[in-house]
Formats: sequence, structure tokens, C-alpha cells
Amino acid sequence: MARRKSGQRKVCNDFYIITNGEKTEKFYFDLLRKAKHSLYSVHVIFENADPYKLVEYAKNFCKTANQVWCVFDIDYNYQEGRLIPALKFAKENDIKIAYSNKAFEVWLISHFKEFDSASSIDKYAGILTGLLKKNGYSGTYDKANASLVKDYFIPHYKDAVANAKVVYQRYVKKHHEEFGLDSAMPIWEWDASTTVFKLVEALKLST
Repeated sequence: MARRKSGQRKVCNDFYIITNGEKTEKFYFDLLRKAKHSLYSVHVIFENADPYKLVEYAKNFCKTANQVWCVFDIDYNYQEGRLIPALKFAKENDIKIAYSNKAFEVWLISHFKEFDSASSIDKYAGILTGLLKKNGYSGTYDKANASLVKDYFIPHYKDAVANAKVVYQRYVKKHHEEFGLDSAMPIWEWDASTTVFKLVEALKLST
């Protein structure tokens, strides 16, 4: 009797995170990948592109990946017409989106509290500086400071998941109650919401 050959089917274990945030986002996911073991082989790639071009670039990795995620900010992309096409293209190509509205700092603030207050982007740094001081950091928030991210954010990533999830689900619940389960969700209107928690959960990290 012929023996069944093993290893004939290759399991794709590569997990790609494509971001257009050269400093904060790439620092964060590189440091998280190093600090916490994932079930996947995680690759963090920076691509200087708007959301649509970012998703278009991410498609190059789909054939050889288990999962492909794009990370970007909402900021003014909806008003400038770049958000909806990006979301549509991502859905058509099974590319997952981890957005932050308005910016990635919303995800960082979530490491310390539930954050659902409408605020301009230029206020985020001050909010983070105040939260960091309450947690023993004497300096000011600096998105280019990798050591700051490593020492004060990465250890609280589980808190960020919990806090961001509560805020996001609150928005979803309210929207469904008002417009029904099948209506499109206007994430560009959901100030201080982020789905980065979905990406982090998908990584299946060690504790």
C-alpha cells in the first residue's frame, strides 16, 4: 500500500500588516511583534500611499498570505474621496482594514482609557501626554519615540483591545438601532473609534 505523502498542502502562515504610518504605526506593530509571540509569521511593511493605493499595494501579498491587513487613519480621506474606494477594493480582495478615526493616536489613548470624545487631531498629543504623566512618564508624547511606545504602550495592549472594542461596539449598536442591521456603517462619522483591536486579536498573541 502506498504511503500517503505528508506536507503536500502548504499552509500559509504569513500575516502582513501594511501601513502608511512610517513612525507610530510601524514602530508599534514591530515592537508588538517582538514583545509578544504570534501564531503567525508577522511582517510589518510601510508604504507611503493613500488608503486606496495602500490597499492596492497590499493585494500583492494576498496569494501567499494567511491574512493581509491595511492600517490607516480616516482623518480627511473621506472628504477627499479616498476612503470609500479603498474600503470597497479591500472587501473585494479579502483585505482587512484596521482604521483609526481620526488618527492612530486614538488607538494609543485606548491603552489607558475608553476614549470616545470628538477631538481635533492636534489635541491628541496633549491628551496622551497627560495620560502618560499619570502613568509615570515625565516627558511629552512623541510619536517618533520607539522607546516610549515599547515601555508605556505595548505592556497595556490588552487594555487597548478592551477599551477600543467597547467604544466601537457602542457605535455599531447605536447605528443598527437607528438604521437597521443591513445599513452601511459610516465609520468616518465615528469620531474616536478604531478597529485596530480587531487586527491585534487576529494576531493571536501570547500573553
